[in-house]
Amino acid sequence: MKTLFTLLLAIFSFSIVCIGQDAIEKKVSMSLGPQNAFYVEIPGADSKMVEKTFYEFVKEYGKLKENKKAREHFMMATKIPVINGTSPLDMYAKFEEGKGMATTYIWMDMGGSFINSSDHASQTKAVRQFLYDYFIAVRKKVVTEEIKVEEKKLADVEKDLKKLKEKNDDYHKDIEKAKLKIAEAEKNIEKNIVDQENKVKEIDTQKVAVETVVQKLNNLGKKD
Repeated sequence: MKTLFTLLLAIFSFSIVCIGQDAIEKKVSMSLGPQNAFYVEIPGADSKMVEKTFYEFVKEYGKLKENKKAREHFMMATKIPVINGTSPLDMYAKFEEGKGMATTYIWMDMGGSFINSSDHASQTKAVRQFLYDYFIAVRKKVVTEEIKVEEKKLADVEKDLKKLKEKNDDYHKDIEKAKLKIAEAEKNIEKNIVDQENKVKEIDTQKVAVETVVQKLNNLGKKD
């Protein structure tokens, strides 16, 4: 049952992934002023999750560092073959948390110009794919957490059902005990009725005995 539930939840979550997965391009302010950026909005994620996943996602290209003052992360003179071949570029990233979602911004400086769709068609396509792959990586974590939450809820309601079944068993046991008590009481009633009848006979016999003794007392001193 849990396997089916997990599969259905994964399918449902995939439909959500299909919404908003394309990277959006626009100028966004950063430490070097307003520059062309690409960003993705990731439903269900928070800023910690998207940041941690991004660090994991780009670690093969070098060490990402943080500019705390600018609330920005950067990797200088890195080579990302899928984007710019063997030529180095500077990568900047920023993470923001919204209501029920988080946003990841990236800027790619090829040395004098930031990647943009007007001047760098192939690099732009690669950046979009790069962010799509990253988006999926984050969403997998989001869905995994959602599954854990839903499975916990499922376990709780299954536990509730188990308790209800145990209660039901207890009620049936109570009924069986009550039936035994009723059967025993019915036998006792029958015996009690017989005992009463016997006792009535005993009383009648005793009444005769009493009357006989009284008569004997009354006859004392009388002459025939």
